[in-house]
Amino acid sequence: MIVSAPAIVSGAACGIGAVIAATGLMRPRADLGDLLRRMDAGRLENLEPRAVRAPNSVLERIGGRLLAQVGEGPFRLPQQELDLLGRTPAQHMGRKLGYALIGLLLPCFTVASVALAGSSMPFALPALAGVALAVLFSFLPDIQVREEAAAARREFRFAIASYLELVCLERAADAGPSEALRKAADIGEGWVFSRLRDALTRAELAGIPPWEGLKQLSEELGVPELGAPADIMALAGEEGAAVYSTLQAQARSLRGVLLTDAQAEANAASEKMIVPVTALVIIMSIWIGYPAIARIMAA
Repeated sequence: MIVSAPAIVSGAACGIGAVIAATGLMRPRADLGDLLRRMDAGRLENLEPRAVRAPNSVLERIGGRLLAQVGEGPFRLPQQELDLLGRTPAQHMGRKLGYALIGLLLPCFTVASVALAGSSMPFALPALAGVALAVLFSFLPDIQVREEAAAARREFRFAIASYLELVCLERAADAGPSEALRKAADIGEGWVFSRLRDALTRAELAGIPPWEGLKQLSEELGVPELGAPADIMALAGEEGAAVYSTLQAQARSLRGVLLTDAQAEANAASEKMIVPVTALVIIMSIWIGYPAIARIMAA
């Protein structure tokens, strides 16, 4: 019996396809770390899971599958910033893939332009440039997310200052510590107060004090300004301490810090304008004075 090469290749291809199909149909083994996190009843995110949103783009689907296969560890995604902005890792990974694809294809347009001009370019140069740009562009979404998260934290701090004032008013109206935190969160509007209400609701479902829920939220989002009021309300709830004046002092201190930061940002913006304004004045002076100086020198 003589076996030809095409038959061997066809048989190997069929065998590999059958193995891949069987692997895809088999139930995957669950991650031990994920199972342990789900079994931990003290974690608030297990009590009220957020609604799962369907992927909107092909890149997001590819990013989700890539994270499911490889995991988030090798990519070092800014998970805290993504949680603050309300984005999923698949969304962020899809953006990274999109930017990397743009960087990879960018040298191709350069090669096409050179070819249309009638010149030629070595293949290795655009290939290396494409790989380098793909790697470089893939880090741009991380930078954008960190900048957006910094702006969101600044907005969160302003909302926390207002929240503290509302809690002070509720305490002045003889509301208990837990009641004051809940009523103050119900009054406010916006995404910050929505996150506060969500944290308080999950804390209630978990059977833990509301200030513990706020403290965990501050640690999850990286906003320590929320952890200090939570500690103050813990003293009021556990030891019955009078915290009205302490909360007012905390609110005034936070507003002072925010005002100082705003002034520093305004000063930095003003300093950045010095160089372009100075350059503009110098250019206008040369533009106006050069003809007169040229006439004087020619006379």
